[in-house]
Amino acid sequence: MRLAFLGHAGFLLETARAIVVLDPWLSPHGAFDSSWFQLPQNHHLAAWVREKLSDPSKERYIYVSHEHRDHFDPVFLASLPTDQITAIVPFFKRSAFRTEMSDLEWRRLVLCKDEVEIPFADGAIRIYVSDSTLNRDSALLVRSTTGSFLDLNDCKIHDRLEAIAKAEGPITAFSAQFSGAIWHPVRYDYDERNYNLISKKKMFSKFEAVARAIKTLSPRFFFAAAGPSCFLDPELIHENFKKVSIFPRAPAFFRFLEKRLGNIATRFVEPMPGDTLDLQSGEWIQQAEGRLTDENFEEYVRAYAERMAEPLAARRRNISQAECREIVHRLETVLQEKLDRLKLRDRIHMPLFVKVEEIPDEILRVNFVESRIDRVDSIPEEGRHSLTAKAIDLLPLLDRKLTWDEFLLSLRFTMSRKPDVYDAVLHGFLAIEAEDLPAFCEHILAAESRQERMLVQIGDRRFSVHRYCPHQGADLSAAWIEKGRYLVCPRHRWQFDLENEGKCTFNDCSIRAIEEPREVELDAAAPEVQLRADA
Repeated sequence: MRLAFLGHAGFLLETARAIVVLDPWLSPHGAFDSSWFQLPQNHHLAAWVREKLSDPSKERYIYVSHEHRDHFDPVFLASLPTDQITAIVPFFKRSAFRTEMSDLEWRRLVLCKDEVEIPFADGAIRIYVSDSTLNRDSALLVRSTTGSFLDLNDCKIHDRLEAIAKAEGPITAFSAQFSGAIWHPVRYDYDERNYNLISKKKMFSKFEAVARAIKTLSPRFFFAAAGPSCFLDPELIHENFKKVSIFPRAPAFFRFLEKRLGNIATRFVEPMPGDTLDLQSGEWIQQAEGRLTDENFEEYVRAYAERMAEPLAARRRNISQAECREIVHRLETVLQEKLDRLKLRDRIHMPLFVKVEEIPDEILRVNFVESRIDRVDSIPEEGRHSLTAKAIDLLPLLDRKLTWDEFLLSLRFTMSRKPDVYDAVLHGFLAIEAEDLPAFCEHILAAESRQERMLVQIGDRRFSVHRYCPHQGADLSAAWIEKGRYLVCPRHRWQFDLENEGKCTFNDCSIRAIEEPREVELDAAAPEVQLRADA
């Protein structure tokens, strides 16, 4: 089995009788309102992938992991001979993604729930689905007689990797997102010192999670993929060149791995689009002539931005004051609809102020507790959340060309919260479509209702804690311990302080930790785990 890298999170697997293409993002118009672009540029591979998927002598499959446009490229997919290809799609509660995929008229569309296996001519494909309503994603494992490839991409199932390794045996090649893909702290109004501290913490937290995944799976090869993208819009391009960033490139991650994992057998690979690995022989063929390096990175990105200048300029136009005021009115209507559907709105105690930059005298104040929206002319310094965006950047959202999640990923806004405390319900209110908010609230309540507990052994101390993370339900038996007291969730790396009743270190969530005296006989039904401590 040969594994070709297509850029970003895209791969092409080829066996003697089959071709499987994963998350091909090859269109040149970018994602999330043209804010993200593939790094390195990979548009030249579109014709080659089309040619591969037009070969009638082989079974042909397309797998798309989730609906984010840096993975799901409907423009490129529509250019394929879809009537000859089987599409593999994870089944999520939200129907919009599978409806869009169905509209492409595939020869066959396979909707997969968690751990569904699909046989093909030279092996099998297994899908792992994670759907918390706030995050929807999936991972894929392809097995053949000559090797296997586990592609985690953005899917946060780190708490399941040990079980997957036991069930599936040795993994030849592994890939997982190691670089950030979020708007915090990027779009928040932190001073430079706090911004750098938060960015470093998030970056190393992500690095640690993937390092532990590599250690658990012990693959022969690890591919640095699924990010980072690059930002070519003149208003965003500076994000590429920050010394401290949540969007690190592979060399920084590999330096971390060399210190963290030492002399591990896994080979770390930073592929360029078109590079190919033979999973059986280990032969690595580098197709790209010019490699992207730390030394030429800025020059490369600026030249790339010049090539994309025309399509980026096309998204801009002047908007009149009257149009801007209409946008404020439309935004108020949309926010009220979301507010009406947010069952847990009384948990958000600070108001949210939403401002269209061009209309500073009509700010929307979202009062969650009283379930209403007022118009005010200023934003207080303390005790509030705020979001500000330009009218032109809100239009695709209001015209339903972008979802709220996609708008936030576009980074075309600024945010602030004082005090600086993360609120999971507010996050859901902002990122989720109005029609999906009831399911989001039900998911939170269901996660909170899980009262199973486990015993955590740290040295000669034992703590009784909730087994499942209150955030999105991750199994904490796969967590680890940092600094002898902090239990870290394997999915989103939330820290819970066992010496402070299991409270989260940056919000009011808790796993209700109770230290148990050694002489007390404990409930035999509660599983006891020895969590891994700091390396």
